[in-house]
Amino acid sequence: MKCKFSFLILVWYVNYIFIFFENLYYLQNIFGVGNMRNYLIIIIFIFSSFQLQAQSSKDSLRKHVVKLSEQAFPRNAENVEYLNRAADYIRTNFLRYTQRVFFQKYEIERVLFKNVVASVGPDTGYRIIVGANYDVNGNTPGADANASGVAALIELTRLLSKIKNLPFRIDLVAFTLCDYDSLSAEKWGNFMHARSLMENNIKVLGVLTLDGIGFFTDVPHTQHYPRNYFKWLYGHRGNFISLYLEKQAGLFPNQIRRYCKQYVKGLKVVSFKPLFSWKKFSEKTQAAYVKMGYPTVSISNTGPYRNKYYHYDVDTYETLDYQRMSAVVNMIYETLTRYKQ
Repeated sequence: MKCKFSFLILVWYVNYIFIFFENLYYLQNIFGVGNMRNYLIIIIFIFSSFQLQAQSSKDSLRKHVVKLSEQAFPRNAENVEYLNRAADYIRTNFLRYTQRVFFQKYEIERVLFKNVVASVGPDTGYRIIVGANYDVNGNTPGADANASGVAALIELTRLLSKIKNLPFRIDLVAFTLCDYDSLSAEKWGNFMHARSLMENNIKVLGVLTLDGIGFFTDVPHTQHYPRNYFKWLYGHRGNFISLYLEKQAGLFPNQIRRYCKQYVKGLKVVSFKPLFSWKKFSEKTQAAYVKMGYPTVSISNTGPYRNKYYHYDVDTYETLDYQRMSAVVNMIYETLTRYKQ
């Protein structure tokens, strides 16, 4: 079946090329050779513009979520072997698209833990951090929380690695121990990474964190908020992606918000910028960077305010919407490739 499908695609491409050159021949007779040069320039420009509009693969996203969430034991600090298997899987997939991949290792009570970091773009200058944690809360599968965010990191690495002239470096970071409630925040993977940026005087434009981006629903009254009146502003269906900006947000978060809303397709974007922090939105991966003074935007589906399976053992890969998850990845990709200082 797969071979037959590939053959049909090949036939379609050959037919497309034949029609293209046939039309080119007629246009040459109509406009002349001189004007044809301008015509070809326009064609090249159109095709080159399509390269920016890369599409994420919902099948790849699903594959990564399944692999991470369907291990024999949960990927947490009590099962370090399976936590490391997840880290190795992420590293292996990062290496498919860039050779600039490394483990950021640290020890807690003689046990080694590690973040996984991949880089694309120039070696020097300013950089943007895109991060998501790969561990789980308790003994849960953690499909939405947060295999979905890690799957997005891998897919973004694939898409961004194709861009040869990125104006700044992008570090894609999979954090460990961000969902381990009994551990102090200073020992979480995101804190270790944020601190290393500050200690090494790394020039950071800003940070995007991905915290649950796979669960969506059109069922009425499934979306909840920290303030009840928000449902009159943003609706009661869990069918949007949210951007959470801290109150001190500056140029970077506001530009990210503008680009996300401009380039998203097939999905509504809702941005929150409250006067006081909402704990369930900012207590995880975003908090460490805020503490270090870096501008941040948290991208999520609002987690437990929508997903009743969040941090429970029914947070499985079957509950996620990979079509809309793919739209989120495309939105982030379009935003990163168009961001300007």
